[in-house]
Amino acid sequence: MSEVETLPDITVRSQLIPLADMRLLLPTTCIAEIVSWQTPQPVDDAPEWLLGMMHWRGLEIPLVSFEAANGQPKGEITRRGRVAVLNGIGGDPELPFYAVQVQGIPHLTLIDQTNLGVISEPGEFLPLVLERATLQEQEVLIPDQDKLEYLIKSAGIRVSSLDAVDD
Repeated sequence: MSEVETLPDITVRSQLIPLADMRLLLPTTCIAEIVSWQTPQPVDDAPEWLLGMMHWRGLEIPLVSFEAANGQPKGEITRRGRVAVLNGIGGDPELPFYAVQVQGIPHLTLIDQTNLGVISEPGEFLPLVLERATLQEQEVLIPDQDKLEYLIKSAGIRVSSLDAVDD
């Protein structure tokens, strides 16, 4: 066969998630829900990136600052603040969900090979970023969810039922 076969056009429904001075890009399948900001319950001796534990759908889940987990300053808490509850992708029953602090309202976007570009010379190293890309001429970060989940679990943080917490 002399012709080069091309892959069919694939479109991925994604969310562009605003953080402090950065934007995350995640497929919608990774996002369980976007909820309004709620003040988390503090955790004793928690790492700086762990904002605390928050109540969500009968569970107590960790709320993290993606920025602080990458060595950057935490995002501010504002009236437009939101929380992105993410599905755990590692299959660990002790971390089926976790949450990330969001600075504003995420936007649904359709991603295909025509509107997403790779940045050949990435900027500052961020340990929890899998890839840097451009979307409509803006830099976006694709998080390394495996590393983020490992970081949470290595801090001894687990999801628990609110019934178990109240006992």
